[in-house]
Amino acid sequence: MINTNALRTAITTGLANGFASLSGMQDSQYAALAVLSVATGSYGGAFELGRQRLLGSVLGAVVLLVGYLGLTGLPMPVGLALTLGALRLLGGLLQLKVGYKVGGMIIVMGWLVHEGSLASWLPLRFFWTAFGVLLTLLSLRLFWPARTLDRMLSAYAALLVQLQLALRQLAEDLQRADGGEHPAGQASAKTSRKVTCPSLRNQLQTMRALKPILLQELGSIPQRHPAALLLASLDATASRLVTLVRAMERAAPSLEPAPQLEQLHRAEADLLAAMADQLRQWERAIRASGPGLPLPPPQHLRLPGSWLELNLELNNPAVNTAASERLERIAVRLMLCRQAERAIRDGEASWAGIVG
Repeated sequence: MINTNALRTAITTGLANGFASLSGMQDSQYAALAVLSVATGSYGGAFELGRQRLLGSVLGAVVLLVGYLGLTGLPMPVGLALTLGALRLLGGLLQLKVGYKVGGMIIVMGWLVHEGSLASWLPLRFFWTAFGVLLTLLSLRLFWPARTLDRMLSAYAALLVQLQLALRQLAEDLQRADGGEHPAGQASAKTSRKVTCPSLRNQLQTMRALKPILLQELGSIPQRHPAALLLASLDATASRLVTLVRAMERAAPSLEPAPQLEQLHRAEADLLAAMADQLRQWERAIRASGPGLPLPPPQHLRLPGSWLELNLELNNPAVNTAASERLERIAVRLMLCRQAERAIRDGEASWAGIVG
């Protein structure tokens, strides 16, 4: 019930205020303000906000000095407006999304409140701002570490759970199609929650939105960092599986009884169950990773015997007695199953190549 992010922010703000009070230096309130401004839920987000806040402070101080000294002949409202306009223009050129607001506050307060002490106020404000940013980054490492990498890995583990449910639901559909019960059907019968592909797509988009923050955490050349490569591999595999699950849902089996197709449905359902079990191993490996990168599952995807004997069943003359439309739908589903199997195998090979 405790919000660790709020508690971390409160502790860091208290430490900043305590140190500032003990120092006896002026304008120490900017340290706490910096903590409150950049204390997001992750190290990468705080790093980016802190960087923009420091750049905005420097830019605001420079523009303030140039405008205040160079526009003394103009009325104060005109000079202030021109200075703020120049700051906004420069902030846009530097692609500052937050920093120009900080620079604007510096210009307004410096021009209206601290016009007689700019030489001391500007360095002190920058010092306390930098101190607050550094203290926040340090707290994100020490107090309940909040890394975007951990957050994204946890999100991918949750997505794998949803994919497991989706695959078991597909196996359950096959059980209803052949009217019998087999291990895959029994396992999927426990699933009561319907998983939809749009929700899976939304989860993928949410995780992809965190990628820029992750790259901020990984330092120089982040695209080559093993963590970035692993997450890209997981994203590619998950994206392929979501697409294939959606396609299999569209090619749902007919519910009309067809005893001659029972073995085909059984083979497909067994493969779906095996893939769901393998994704469970992926999920467990990710959740058990600890502070480092997760190791791939020790066992690769094992194909069930019924799936390995599928070619023999396809050559059974009795299968060809089914309606052609139904056979075409089965062929599409079997092709999609093979592609899903390949996606998992490719993902495991990429995972082992990155971490192993």
